[in-house]
Amino acid sequence: MKTLILGCLLIVVTAVSCRNNNIPEVSDPGISYFTMDSGTIWNYESYNNIDSIYKNYILTATGSDTTISSRVYRVFTHVDTSGATSLEFYNTSVNNYFQFAKLSSQIPATELKYLVNNVDSGASWEQTLNITQVQAGITVNFIGTLKYTIETKGDTITVGNNFYTNVIKVRTEIINPTITSSLGIPITVEPITQNMYAYFAPKYGLVKREFQLNIDINILGSIQNVVSTNISTNLLSSSIQ
Repeated sequence: MKTLILGCLLIVVTAVSCRNNNIPEVSDPGISYFTMDSGTIWNYESYNNIDSIYKNYILTATGSDTTISSRVYRVFTHVDTSGATSLEFYNTSVNNYFQFAKLSSQIPATELKYLVNNVDSGASWEQTLNITQVQAGITVNFIGTLKYTIETKGDTITVGNNFYTNVIKVRTEIINPTITSSLGIPITVEPITQNMYAYFAPKYGLVKREFQLNIDINILGSIQNVVSTNISTNLLSSSIQ
């Protein structure tokens, strides 16, 4: 049961963005917050504040595109320090920035909207998540709302030895999560600790992420921790084409 619930929550842990159709796609051609030109390279460093472990990875824009659900995505390669390679998919539609990602082996790939760059500070958008998993004949359903808020715009921040201007800071929150199962066992989501922020700079895209999330559940009076993560990600260097 715990494994099934954890699988459902993985999409919340990694989805720092969402798909949303309520914010109009108003053109603001002056600033692009992500460069997708072939050969552009980003070198990121992630630090696990719980395990005190560093992991680096390199993201590279290829010259290939693919169409997913009628949207054209640029293909990127993701190579970590072990040499393991995977693919990532990104799209920019006017002022809306999308990623198509498979966040768990048990959850279908999902289109994620991680940024809207032409709205004012304080603007927010929401997405309802309704995730169902079936394993060993047991069905677990997670329902919750992801709320994203533009915390600040126009900031200047330092990441490592680099300065970035016109930075947009986005906050992510999980609102009113509930979990049910086909076994009929009551499952209560306990109070959540969450400090999830992403920082985006013109042409560089993501330059910094602070991601702290802790979720406990109550199953028949037994408290179990299903998510505990605290990871900081910084852009160390880049080669923008």
